[in-house]
Amino acid sequence: MITTESTVPSDLDRYLATHSAGDIPSTADYVERGGSLVTPRTLTHLRALRQPLRSKIAGLGHNLHLRTGLDLLALYLDECAAERATLSPAIREAAFAVLYFLKGFDRIPDSVPEFGLLDDALIVQCVLDRHAAALRAHWLRRRRQWPLDN
Repeated sequence: MITTESTVPSDLDRYLATHSAGDIPSTADYVERGGSLVTPRTLTHLRALRQPLRSKIAGLGHNLHLRTGLDLLALYLDECAAERATLSPAIREAAFAVLYFLKGFDRIPDSVPEFGLLDDALIVQCVLDRHAAALRAHWLRRRRQWPLDN
């Protein structure tokens, strides 16, 4: 478990720790609401968690699609931070997805065999789908091939 305490605003930390779906009707709403709680300071602290993120991604083993999605979002966040990009919904939600993956509380605990990463994969895929145009444009501006086209 990688703690996010003191690295994220308390309201975002509480939101990440919530196990109940409550009044959230969809994954997209959950991601949007979580992304709205991401602040510039959250992004600064998230950069400090880059090494633990790399380690946790490396430990995913055979889960290539989730690993690729997380690598894409992490690189996107790094490059946006280096450019001092405006805090867009795509950046906020990418940060939320990465924090969701890093945090210790999941809707489905990661330790559950074969199913533990489904919620993480769902959150990451939701962000990739919701912001496909922005992410692809980011890759094209850098003259890179979008790796999820294969």
